[in-house]
Amino acid sequence: MRKRSGRPPRFAQVPNETVDDSWNLDLTSLGLLTVLLRHKDGWDITLADIGRQYGYGEDAMAAAMGLLQVARYVVKVRVMGAKNQWRTEMAVFAPPARDAEVEELLAVIRAEDAQARRVEVIPPTATAIKKAAARREKLVKKGAPRVRENPDSEPTWGNAASSQVGPDSGVSRVPENPRVSKKTVSKKTMGEDEDAGPDAVGQGAGGFARAGASNGAAGETGEDEGGSAASAKIAPAQSKASKRRGTTKTQPRKESPGFELVRSAIPAAVASPGTKLFPGLHRAINDLLDGNASAGIPRRTPEQVIARINRRWYGENAEDRAAADYRGCDRCTASGCTTPRRDLENPEGCDRIKNRNSWLAAAILAQDCPDPGCEDGQIIDGGRCRACEERHAERREAARAAAEAAARWKAHGEAHSAAQAALDAWKEAEAAEERRLRTTLARAGVWGVKLDHQVGQHMNGWRNRHPRPATQGNEREAVGA
Repeated sequence: MRKRSGRPPRFAQVPNETVDDSWNLDLTSLGLLTVLLRHKDGWDITLADIGRQYGYGEDAMAAAMGLLQVARYVVKVRVMGAKNQWRTEMAVFAPPARDAEVEELLAVIRAEDAQARRVEVIPPTATAIKKAAARREKLVKKGAPRVRENPDSEPTWGNAASSQVGPDSGVSRVPENPRVSKKTVSKKTMGEDEDAGPDAVGQGAGGFARAGASNGAAGETGEDEGGSAASAKIAPAQSKASKRRGTTKTQPRKESPGFELVRSAIPAAVASPGTKLFPGLHRAINDLLDGNASAGIPRRTPEQVIARINRRWYGENAEDRAAADYRGCDRCTASGCTTPRRDLENPEGCDRIKNRNSWLAAAILAQDCPDPGCEDGQIIDGGRCRACEERHAERREAARAAAEAAARWKAHGEAHSAAQAALDAWKEAEAAEERRLRTTLARAGVWGVKLDHQVGQHMNGWRNRHPRPATQGNEREAVGA
């Protein structure tokens, strides 16, 4: 995956507006965005390498990238170029990209690659959208402050249905030119004799405090309003907290109607009959059975979910790929594999399955077709999926073109080999004839310039009687490239 800048570089630091965007970014995703902004265009990006450098695993890097993509700090674009070869480019924006900027990015890619047949934005995965929504719900429950909406912001992938709430750092983009930043002035001007107001957590701008702490010195010294520290009530001594961790009571996982029927169809290699499912796989099945509007997953019947599981598990040869003796790349060993997994962004990666449960959970939620109601070529409500038919037609055409090109290369190679063999034979005959003539003339006492002259005259006549075989032309012209 190759990186390109979403805008011409304006600064080396991350904008304050982005640093303050705790509504869309956590610390891991903010750090990853900083790394992406730090590198120049053309840098080959591998999340596994970044994670290895900073001590994070693949799951943490994938989750951070998901948040960036949902908030449109990162826009991934899939391009079908010459010979129907796909490549992925990634544009980095800070602040997040607007719709107009995404359209401009696609237009620039089309202009740069005249052979590009398709240029399309890769939307964030349903898992990334779901995690972003869950994180926002968690922030709301914890009472995290939500500052006023930035008037220049636009809905992101995760909250397109509602207004986006983001921080206001005092920097916004000029509507006429989104590549230029300008300073904005607060509507309320603070007077010289006014105290600084409390910040987001109830503390003055001069420092930090834990959430829920009272504002002002009175809360810190225990003074009542109008009293003093000496007249304050002394709080009773608190018992020492136990070092033993408290027991957390959890509710049993919900089982949707038809869950048991689907559970009985789970391959034994993933989960033995009668055992509890991996939580991620449990949630994935519930999402398919109940539907998940926020993640764009329509409701399916138990029979459709079972058919989907069978197509993924058996159709993609998961049983063999999960075996300990399977080798999906040169770095695979019996204990595991450190090569990045194979996917659309990394077609050369390893296809070995390291965790059956997590792989199946991701596989049954994966949607290759842009239509969420498509069930591997068949619309849930009935009828064939036109998008899949068009994509299959393109793939068949690409396969046919590749087969024709391979046949032309093979025919050209055979013709070239035959022509080369004829030329080699002709050269051997030419050399043998010249050796024979020189030996004969030398025995007759012909030497020096006279010998060379007579040999040259004879060989010219020999070449006229035995023309040099024709050779193949340029290989690119021969195959019609």
